[in-house]
Amino acid sequence: MLQDKAHPLLSVRNLTKSFSGKLVVAGISFDLYPGQVIGLVGENGAGKSTSKNMLCGLLEPTDGQILVNGQTVESNEGHAHGISAVHQELSLFGSLTVAENMCIGALPGSRLRVDWQQMQCIAREQLNFLGMDIDPDAAVFSLGAGQQQIVEIGKALLHADKVLILDEPTTSLTALEREKLFRILDKLKERGMAIIFISHFLEEIYRVCDSYIVLRDGHQVAGGALAGVSRRKLEALMVGRALEESADHGDVSDTGTEALRVEHLDSADCRDISFAVRHGEVVGIAGLMGAGRTEMAEALFGLRPSTGSVHVQGALLTERSVAAMKALDVCYLPEDRRNNGLFLNRPVRENLSAAAISRFIRRRLLKLGFAGERLATQTFSRAMGISIPHIDVKVDALSGGNQQKVLLGRWLASEPKVLILDEPTKGVDIGAKFDIHNRIGEIARAGAAIVVISSDLPELLQVSHRILVMRKGRIVGEFRRDQFDSVKIISLAASTGEEGLAT
Repeated sequence: MLQDKAHPLLSVRNLTKSFSGKLVVAGISFDLYPGQVIGLVGENGAGKSTSKNMLCGLLEPTDGQILVNGQTVESNEGHAHGISAVHQELSLFGSLTVAENMCIGALPGSRLRVDWQQMQCIAREQLNFLGMDIDPDAAVFSLGAGQQQIVEIGKALLHADKVLILDEPTTSLTALEREKLFRILDKLKERGMAIIFISHFLEEIYRVCDSYIVLRDGHQVAGGALAGVSRRKLEALMVGRALEESADHGDVSDTGTEALRVEHLDSADCRDISFAVRHGEVVGIAGLMGAGRTEMAEALFGLRPSTGSVHVQGALLTERSVAAMKALDVCYLPEDRRNNGLFLNRPVRENLSAAAISRFIRRRLLKLGFAGERLATQTFSRAMGISIPHIDVKVDALSGGNQQKVLLGRWLASEPKVLILDEPTKGVDIGAKFDIHNRIGEIARAGAAIVVISSDLPELLQVSHRILVMRKGRIVGEFRRDQFDSVKIISLAASTGEEGLAT
């Protein structure tokens, strides 16, 4: 039964948080009503996650008040008042079953005995409501990313009957999985659940939210009903300036020389991959999760065993290894920057220079001089628009957008001829995405050949000259820029019919 929508379900008054005297969130105030979805937006470092952690009880506010149905919520009492959150990093135990994960915070039964049958019933009922055909006895590690996200939401809903907070819930989801999630949110709204939705994808904010709050540098700079607020205005509020459209990368001459040619590449997860990329060209790789895009890139770069032929600058690559690819000025930016790309405990300076240290260090007698490295990394830091107090700050202290810029800057410092970018803007804010898109265009215009893998189709449509579509480990279609059609691309990527080349 829906609650009275005339009175706020959640009220936040002057919510403030400081760390060691530094103000991180300053005076946030808003009301959230039953059945309402508020979009919490802002750049990385704006204070969104800190605000979320205070609302769900993970952090104690320095000042301010949180009320549910007019009752004050003390620190760590969020669950007791029906508030729960789904965080960016899932909190599931891979070796436990779906039912065990969903009920782990409140196991049914007595103190001495768990009622396993009731646990099954609870999990199955929740999954049915969410519209997911998932076996409650399945181990979580056996599920795909989208199914794990739904299990996490089901777990949160068992502990929250009033307010649900979702922090970047679609980052690892395919387009179809995102739409399933949105339909679930529509159901929760009908139930009277109040939802706070945090996302970098503004199209998602417009799809699911009624209202919005913009945070910038820890301050609430705008908010209200979303209807009538243009995307351009919302972007300007988030970054503090108007963002122009990314420059059109234009067409590439058909007579341009090939920088990379792949023929009949086969590995454990991709089959018969053939394509070419010319100097100055950006080729996008589209496909659903599990289509084999990352696996193809890793096989191409020598990170996975593979067969087939790869030509770089017209020369056949006889040794398929990372060292051989780097020697030919081919670089690869991995999807998981934290685990596979960055040295998190090392300074920005070392991360930026790691791929081209020999270019920066000058020898003086028998000693190594690092003046060249410091000067070059300062220049690259400014050119990439990396927001840091100095180049010796540790990378782990930076926002996601700045971390991604550091990783991209590292490879640009090595002056690559071919650049393979796997999810180059994953988890970054609108301002950083704009900067990275423009940087990709600049690199291409300078003559590099670029392959961009992305789950964000609007991104591929923006930066690519051609888009290749992958499905089940194969390239099943190709679209030139004058043929770009998001509906056709998604349809081809998700099709279960006969494979064929798009024309």
